[in-house]
Amino acid sequence: MDKKKVFVLCAAIAITASFVTGLFVYFYQTSQMKGNELDYQDIKKYMEISDLEKIIGENYYQSVDENQLVNGTLKGMVEALGDPYSVYYSADEYKEYNQQNEADLQGIGITAGPYMGTGQLKVERVYAAGPAETAGIKENDVITAVNGTDIKSLDYESSLNLLRGPSGSSVTVTVKTGAEAPRDVEAVRADVNAQCVTYTMLDDQTAWIIISEFNGKCVEEFQKALQFVKDNGATGMIIDVRGNMDGSVKDAVSMLDEIIPEGVVTYAMDKNGNKDESTVDGEYYDLPLVVLVDGNSASAAEIFAGAVQDRGRGKVVGSQTYGKGVVQAVFDMPYYSGGGVKLTSAVYYTPAGKLINGDGITPDVPVDIPVDVTALTAETDTQLQQAIVTLEGEPVA
Repeated sequence: MDKKKVFVLCAAIAITASFVTGLFVYFYQTSQMKGNELDYQDIKKYMEISDLEKIIGENYYQSVDENQLVNGTLKGMVEALGDPYSVYYSADEYKEYNQQNEADLQGIGITAGPYMGTGQLKVERVYAAGPAETAGIKENDVITAVNGTDIKSLDYESSLNLLRGPSGSSVTVTVKTGAEAPRDVEAVRADVNAQCVTYTMLDDQTAWIIISEFNGKCVEEFQKALQFVKDNGATGMIIDVRGNMDGSVKDAVSMLDEIIPEGVVTYAMDKNGNKDESTVDGEYYDLPLVVLVDGNSASAAEIFAGAVQDRGRGKVVGSQTYGKGVVQAVFDMPYYSGGGVKLTSAVYYTPAGKLINGDGITPDVPVDIPVDVTALTAETDTQLQQAIVTLEGEPVA
């Protein structure tokens, strides 16, 4: 063997030895910090990652960016959890994520839910005089792309985030109405002072309160809605949380405090069995109650409906809810990588111990909206009509 080959071989051995030593030291220190002993299995699983990187580098038909491999590995670890709400962010993605949370970003004045299990969005509500209404977007429209980006394969949160941006900036939204061909509309983002709680009397006895989201001034608006119910002498009320996919659990609990007797309304539990209960006090407005839900009632809306159901405070009418009840925490990646990870750290339960996440809330009276209904009115809304029947205590059809 000539000197050149010997030199290359020695260099390769030295590099490999250095790499293995570095891995060993890193994982030994990590294990010590965790209070664990480093064993053969610990070393083996990390060496397999290194081996795969080497095989790819030597045999893949194109050159490979090692940083992409690392990010892909980290993303794959989080994706392997099978939790759609846990996400790994690369350094650039994490920077953008933090900027979005810190910046004063605005939307286009809609509430929307996932469409057909994809990242596409079905418009649930268009706020009056908002950018979406001005652009001609209507309720039940389906958003298929934002600024030319097809959102079908995105997760729900990512699709919504594409609609957000600085006030006054423009966004091009691809919208599909019914069987019509998709069309592009331009909307100018703005701060829409949307009312999250609206209310009316359906007749002389029945009040209809719609909670579109648990955000903003929803608690104050809900209190005004209850005062409206009292002032109009209603004998029963329907609280509608259909299409409500977003919001603060804290606000939902505050609103439950107005209508549910003293006790637990929900609790979160982590993998170690640590329980964090949310309770309300003893003062509440005791009026016959029905809560309306659908497949796009999620998160705080499910906690709200589950509390009313489990505490025997009223009936839940509609279709099976979305099934999202998670507590999330965000962590910086160590060693100055710049990345971050958002993980589900606990899950919510109803007062009776029913898991919300993945299961949702099963209505006491199941009823769906007919698929052939295009123009939904109070008269054609089968769920609303059933809620009225249920509230009056008549036999269920």
